[in-house]
Amino acid sequence: MRILFQGDSITDGGRLRAPEKRWDLNHQIGHSYVYPIVSTLGKKFPGKYCFVNRGISGNCIDKLAERWKQDTLEEHPDLLSVLIGINGNGNFDGTFPEGVEEHLAHFDATYRKILDLAVTLNPQLKLVIMEPFFLPVGKYREHYADFMKVFVRKQELIRMIAEDYGAVFIPTQKRLVALVERSSTELSEQGWTEDPNKYWLWDGVHPTEAFHGVLADWW
Repeated sequence: MRILFQGDSITDGGRLRAPEKRWDLNHQIGHSYVYPIVSTLGKKFPGKYCFVNRGISGNCIDKLAERWKQDTLEEHPDLLSVLIGINGNGNFDGTFPEGVEEHLAHFDATYRKILDLAVTLNPQLKLVIMEPFFLPVGKYREHYADFMKVFVRKQELIRMIAEDYGAVFIPTQKRLVALVERSSTELSEQGWTEDPNKYWLWDGVHPTEAFHGVLADWW
């Protein structure tokens, strides 16, 4: 069974991307949440799965669509896991040059278009769709509330897409917020003096090693 992971930097995890480097199996999966998934399933079920990571740092839905043919369709996955949506959000202040409604409509239509291509090619394709996430850390604190007014709508669009395509949906935002709240006291007791949000998302967008582990568990 061929399992393909698609997305942006959160999935990419610093993997070696060049085809001529694919002999280097130490660096093909990267160091994201994908790594513990692969190591756990590979250990438990030897030879059952083939794992491919094609996440690319900085990708928004449009960039993913541009490379969809080569990096998804031509990989012929049996199971496709997608985490996309945090990039392409303007200045993270809740405003968009094209307008909020246009931004959301374009995101929804493009996401559905690329999934249509995948399921048309393989009607038996299994889908896992992960909800993107965000926390108020550092420079993102000031406009966090304004940004989230739009971002929660995008998250809901993604949930609806997962439902419409019969995908397994992995919610993350509310669980992450609850995780921060639940862990804050323990972190303080262990000497953590910084914002507890930073323990899980070091810059508000990218997971720490700890949260990559959590994502793998949720997956």
